[in-house]
Amino acid sequence: MASVRTASLVALLALLPVAAYTLSIESIAAVSLVNVVLIAASVYVMFLPSESTVKGTAASS
Repeated sequence: MASVRTASLVALLALLPVAAYTLSIESIAAVSLVNVVLIAASVYVMFLPSESTVKGTAASS
């Protein structure tokens, strides 16, 4: 299973083609860069353990 850091890094790899597109076509495509960063951050936060999970594992130890 992939770790949270790995999933976020893979999502950030999407910045490379978006940056190339932004530099070659139009500056409005820069909005795509912001979208990719937001998606990568969302994936990172989505896969973090919740507070209840952390408290549950601490209580069972």
